[in-house]
Amino acid sequence: MLREADPLEIRLGPLLPKNPIFSASGTFGYGEEMEPFLDPGLYGGVIGKSISVRPRGGNPVPRVAETAAGMLNSIGLQNPGLEAFIRDYLPRMRRYRTILVVNLVGDTVDEYLEMAERLDDEEGVDALELNISCPNCPVGGMEFGVDARATELLVRRVRERFRRPIIA
Repeated sequence: MLREADPLEIRLGPLLPKNPIFSASGTFGYGEEMEPFLDPGLYGGVIGKSISVRPRGGNPVPRVAETAAGMLNSIGLQNPGLEAFIRDYLPRMRRYRTILVVNLVGDTVDEYLEMAERLDDEEGVDALELNISCPNCPVGGMEFGVDARATELLVRRVRERFRRPIIA
């Protein structure tokens, strides 16, 4: 007999989150920034800010501007780099006991591959999100997202290095 699906049940490849609510990539930091307001473990999954191979300082200030239609921002993908992320942020994120999606950004296919391979061995990394649509990338990044063949090639190559789900 077929059971009725839970209306809030979703599946991300083999992953079955406890609920369908995930933090939005790029807006949630690495979770720690939100802890004074809520337990990130309440989410079905946490998607952190983009990580690059090497640290990025981001764009110069001002980075945020209020407009009549809302807010504009151009943070510039500031991040600590892959090794510092693994050492300083990933251990804390593992404690959330929810699905953890690591967002990657790169200037070249090789940068994405290097990060995917490194993260494939890390406990607690449940999936990767490939940032291929960020307008803050002077090279790479968005170039993949506007070309279907480039996207397919990137995802296929990352799949060779990472065994768990990939979101592009």
